[in-house]
Amino acid sequence: MDPFDAGQAQRGNGSTESSGREDREGEEAQWVGVLTHAVLAADDPANLGDSAPAEGGHDQMLEEWAAEEGQNPLEDRQEAVRRVNAWNQGELNLAMLRLTSLPPLPAGLHSLDASFNRLTSLPETLPDALNSLNVNGNQLVSLPALPAGLALLDVWSNRLTSLPETLPAALEGLNVGNNQLTSLPEALPARLESLDVSVNQLTSLPETLPASLGSLDVGVNQLTSLPETLPTSLGRLYLNDNQLTSLPTGLLTQLGAAAEVVVSGNPLPQEMLMNLDTIQSTDGYAGPRVVFDLSETHEDQWEDAAVAPFPLETVAAEPLPEAVADWLNGDPKEGDPEVVAKWQSFAEEPGAQQYADFLNGLRNTVNSGNEGFQQGVANDLRQAAANPQLRAQYFQLALDANESCADRRTLTWNGMQTARLIANVENGLYDNNEGVAALVDLGRVMFRLEALGGIAREKVQSLRTGGTINNVDEIEVYLAYQATLRERLGLQHIAPDMNYFYDSHLTEEDIDRAETSVRSKEATGFADYLATDWKPWDDVVLRIEPEHHATMEEKLADALEEEFPGRLKQKLVEAGLIGAEADVVADAEREFGPQVSKDIAREIKGALRDTVLNKRGLSL
Repeated sequence: MDPFDAGQAQRGNGSTESSGREDREGEEAQWVGVLTHAVLAADDPANLGDSAPAEGGHDQMLEEWAAEEGQNPLEDRQEAVRRVNAWNQGELNLAMLRLTSLPPLPAGLHSLDASFNRLTSLPETLPDALNSLNVNGNQLVSLPALPAGLALLDVWSNRLTSLPETLPAALEGLNVGNNQLTSLPEALPARLESLDVSVNQLTSLPETLPASLGSLDVGVNQLTSLPETLPTSLGRLYLNDNQLTSLPTGLLTQLGAAAEVVVSGNPLPQEMLMNLDTIQSTDGYAGPRVVFDLSETHEDQWEDAAVAPFPLETVAAEPLPEAVADWLNGDPKEGDPEVVAKWQSFAEEPGAQQYADFLNGLRNTVNSGNEGFQQGVANDLRQAAANPQLRAQYFQLALDANESCADRRTLTWNGMQTARLIANVENGLYDNNEGVAALVDLGRVMFRLEALGGIAREKVQSLRTGGTINNVDEIEVYLAYQATLRERLGLQHIAPDMNYFYDSHLTEEDIDRAETSVRSKEATGFADYLATDWKPWDDVVLRIEPEHHATMEEKLADALEEEFPGRLKQKLVEAGLIGAEADVVADAEREFGPQVSKDIAREIKGALRDTVLNKRGLSL
C-alpha cells in the first residue's frame, strides 16, 4: 500500500473519464507551451529555434501518456502531468500516485522520487543528469542501464531478482533491501558508502567490498560465510538473522572502536558468543561493539531467515460474507442481514478475497478493540455495499495491504476512510448551503493530510541519509505522524492508534515540529489549495453555482490568452533573458511559464471561491 494513500484517494473517483477540471488543466498546460513561444517570437523569432519543437514535443508526449488506454482506474496521471509541468529544477516528486508507468521525464532532471507506485519497469533510458532515484515500494522486476552520474539509488521493497552487473561508478548510496536477490555484482562501485541489501536471499557477499563502505546491512538473508577481509571504514555492519556459524578471524581488529556489528539471530556457537562477551569486557579493548544475545540458541532463532524484520500476523482465510458479518455483529444495525446478503453477491469480484483477508487482518491491529473503530469499519461496509465505485476502490487498496504488518493495514484503512469521505462529496452530500461550510472543513483535513505526507517523506529521507538507523520503515513513519496528530489536527476519520510507534523513530520534537509546520502551511496556503488544487471543491461549486462557475471558466480562458504573454514577458525581462540564447530561454520557459499560469488561475478561481463563501456568510 502507498503510504498516505489519503492524498491519492481524494483526487479522483476512480473513473477513467476526464473531468471538466482535468480538461481545463490540460488546456492550461497547452497554453503554457503555445503562448510562451508566441511571446518569444514577438521579441526575437530566432529564439523559437530549437526550443519550440522540444517543448511542444514533450507537452504532446505528456498528453498522450496521460490519455493512454488501459490505465488502472486509480492512477492519477493528471496529477503526475501537473507535477512535471510545475517542475522547477529541484526534485520531481511523483510518489504515491499509483502509476503503472512513468511519464516522459524532463531532460535536465537531477532527482526523482517515484516511490510507492505500481511500477513494474522503468524507462529504458533515464535522464543523463539524474543523480538521485527513489523508486522504493513498487513492483520492479529488473532495472535498466542506469545513468553514469547516479549517486543515490533506492529500490527498497520491489521484486528484483538481480542487479545490473555494472552499476554507475558514481554510486554512493544503494538501498535494495526487501527484494529477491540471490547474489550481488562481483564488483561494486568503488565510491559506495552505504549499502542496504537486507531481507533478500543472499548466500554470500563479494570477496572484495568497496574500501569506502561505511554502512553495510545484510540482515535477514541466508549468508553462511563472510569475506575474511572487511573494509576498515565500516561503522555499521548488520549481519543479523542469517545462517552464519563463524565470523572473520580479524573482525575485532579490522574495525575500530566506533563501529557496531550486529550478529544476533545467527546459529553461532555458544562458546564463540561467550568468548566475544569476555573479550569486549576486557580493559583496553579497542575493537567494535558486537551485538548479540547470549540466551540465543540455534533452535530459538527463526526457521525462515527471509522473513521481514517486523512482526507478521497470520491471517486465516475466511470468505468475504463471513468477514463482513463479523464486523457488522460488533455494531449491529437494522438491515444488516440485507447488507451481508449483498456482500455475498460481491464475493467473486476481482479483489474480493484480498479484501476479506484485509478485514480479518484488521482484527490484529491495536485499534480492533476500539468501539469507534469498530463502528467505522461497520459503517464502511454498509456504505460500500451500496456504492460500486467505492467498493472497487476498497478492493484495489486492499490488494497489497496484507503483505506485512498490522500497521500497513491500519494505514490502508485510513486511506479507505479518505476515499469514503470523497465519495460523499461526489454523491452530492455537500451540495447545499449548509454543506459548503462542512466541505471547507473537510478540505482543511485533506490539506493537513497532504502536508503531513510531505513532512513524512522528508523525515524518511532524513532518517535514511543520516545513516544511524537500520531498516527505516516508511509505513511506520507515515502512520506515526497521522496517529500522533489525529486529535491535535482534527483528523477524526483515521484510526486512533498504531502497533509499532517505536519503529517510526519519531520523537516528541518531531511531532511538535510537524504540527507547527502543518499549521503554518495552512495559514498561508489553504485558501489557494481550496480554490485551485482540491478537485472536490471545484466539483461542488460547479453543481451549486453553475453560472458563476461558467463565468470563471470564460475569464480564465481569456486571461490565459490575453494576459499570459505579457506576464511571461515581464518575467523574462526581470530575469534579463530577452534575446538570450535559445537553450537559456527554453529553461526559463519551463521555470516561469507554469508559475504564471498558476498565478492567473489563483486570482480568478480565488475570486470565485470568495463569492461562493460570501454568498453564504462564510469566510476562511
